[in-house]
Amino acid sequence: MTTVGLIANPFAGKDIRRFVSAASLNSDRSKIEILRRCVLGAIDAGAEKILLANDFRNLTLRAVDGLNLGSKVEEMSFHPEGRRTDTTEAAKIFQKEGVKSIISLGGDGTQRDLVLGWIDAPLLPISTGTNNVFPFMVDPTVAGTAAGLIASNELTIEEVSQQAKVIHVELPNGIKDLALVDVVLVDDRLTGSRAVVKPDSVQQVLAAIADPASIGLASIAGRSNPVYFDDESAVLVVCDPKAKQGVFAPIMPGSVSDVGVVSIQEVELGETIELEGPGVLAFDGERDFVMGENEVARATVLRNGPKVINPIFAIQTAAANKVFLRKRNS
Repeated sequence: MTTVGLIANPFAGKDIRRFVSAASLNSDRSKIEILRRCVLGAIDAGAEKILLANDFRNLTLRAVDGLNLGSKVEEMSFHPEGRRTDTTEAAKIFQKEGVKSIISLGGDGTQRDLVLGWIDAPLLPISTGTNNVFPFMVDPTVAGTAAGLIASNELTIEEVSQQAKVIHVELPNGIKDLALVDVVLVDDRLTGSRAVVKPDSVQQVLAAIADPASIGLASIAGRSNPVYFDDESAVLVVCDPKAKQGVFAPIMPGSVSDVGVVSIQEVELGETIELEGPGVLAFDGERDFVMGENEVARATVLRNGPKVINPIFAIQTAAANKVFLRKRNS
């Protein structure tokens, strides 16, 4: 069965940064409309089945309501609990079901949660979060078409995707975690609302993707020493509010901060970086793990992550291969 997996994070684009910055709200209605267009694009491109990862807001189910797609749409046998782990568990089911491509709506954190469940997933991430360094801003019909062309074997995943870098982190308790964009040590004692909103709290930024045009903590590294998705390296920036040098970076939408920079270091793939507590580790913009005095986390960047589908290149490749030219009924 040529199957496209479809998932959306109902929490994406709705965190505390809406109250402390100019970040816009990504409503359920807008996500449903995006999902619907993705489904229609994928079916038109030849996908035989859309496997829906349900969520506690029923976004994917509401998106296909009234489309009359019958057996072409299937709800995943899965009961969401409204937690981050819903995305991770759904990714495991996608892998077990052998889906050919996954469309995932959310920000950097959502894509990270998915990759925790399936590290080298065939992934087409669509931006609906607050920090959107990793996912694409792309028309949903185009994204759905790209995913459908891969599912229907008109395109191969190898020709229209590139494997992403992943920051692998070994925590002091021995548990292994990961990030797709950045791991940041902040001067804090609690995970709290998870989003990092205080620029002076940032101590170290290890970024696998550091685009100077991005929004979020990765912009600190991006505007200090850019590193892009294609680059075979990462960057480490050590910060201190008392530093003599600073970088102006938008760590939240509409909020540019002067962040003190002590040092900037290029990091090779496979090189291990130590992040020493006390403090809190934030993964892809969200505080997740509290470290005590003298506790050390070890981070290594490798290119063994998801196979990220470039939707624009996929459509261009299909057009070059004359895929869209079809016989018409007389």
